[in-house]
Amino acid sequence: MADDGEIHPRPARGFPPPWIVVERDGSFCVEDGEGLAVAWTYFAEEAEARAATGVMTREEAQRIAKAIAMVPEMRTIIRSLQDGLAEADADDARG
Repeated sequence: MADDGEIHPRPARGFPPPWIVVERDGSFCVEDGEGLAVAWTYFAEEAEARAATGVMTREEAQRIAKAIAMVPEMRTIIRSLQDGLAEADADDARG
């Protein structure tokens, strides 16, 4: 393929649901529906290690990972609400 000097954007990568949280050694990995990593949160059990590195406790890291894993579901809910509001606005405009 010849280089035409133009920058061609890559197609947007999808991150299909469901997103799941998988515990690894010292971390939680949020994986998409194809098993690809979307995000990582790290933790340390020992207070000294947390103080030295600034990482979270296991519970904090798990809570954040679970919140990230909810993103696809929340986007669906938000879209549904927006669609419902748009319908209501259209109905109001018609009288």
